[in-house]
Amino acid sequence: MSSCLADRRTQLIVQFLLVTISRETEQALKRKEVETMKYHKLIENAVKPNGFWGKLMIRSMNKGHSALTDWALTHFPIQSGNVVLDVGCGGGKTVNKLCDMVGCGKVYGIDYSELCVRRAEKLNQKNILCNKAIIRRASVSALPFENEKFDAVTAVETYYFWPDKLGDLREIARTLKRGGRLLLVFEMLADPVDPKKWEEVENRLHIEAVTREGMEEMLERAGYLNIRTYVRSGTTWMCAIAEKE
Repeated sequence: MSSCLADRRTQLIVQFLLVTISRETEQALKRKEVETMKYHKLIENAVKPNGFWGKLMIRSMNKGHSALTDWALTHFPIQSGNVVLDVGCGGGKTVNKLCDMVGCGKVYGIDYSELCVRRAEKLNQKNILCNKAIIRRASVSALPFENEKFDAVTAVETYYFWPDKLGDLREIARTLKRGGRLLLVFEMLADPVDPKKWEEVENRLHIEAVTREGMEEMLERAGYLNIRTYVRSGTTWMCAIAEKE
């Protein structure tokens, strides 16, 4: 009799453990599904941030691109008094950094996302009030500025999304002064060791990671001179610098 009770007790314990494991597995799968959904929503808002997920993406970009931008700017000194444009300014973090560098100069930021413009204006409220920064809604393909206005133009993690990359580089050149400089900053550098590294993002957003040789060739085709590229060791960070004749 005691043996039967022991067997029954064992069966109940096993059943309990199986139910518990099943519930924990189900909860883990649900958590994974939620995290995957969040990731996809954020990624989709990298192109043109909008709504709730757009706000989260802007916050993520401001934080996630900060160190990358700082590194790139070590190769791209800004002089006091310079007039600078940041293309695809997102949440305005780069505009804010540039305002600290231009002294008595001025920084313009453009983005084609209305939400980004509002967020960038909020972050740079003090700079805007003292006429040191101006944020405008605009596209890189049709910059609302006169010829030869800027000493320097920056673009952090936005080149992938430009609709006409060659034409857009030439449009930027139109607004640069003679000898003016362009800085393009990338995190998505194609990795020959891991060619599928960016595959999921590329497929979801219909973009392509850049290569060092490809960027140098594109800038040359657009008419730029003194083209240099820098890659941070141990990362896929790259920046490309070029000058207008």
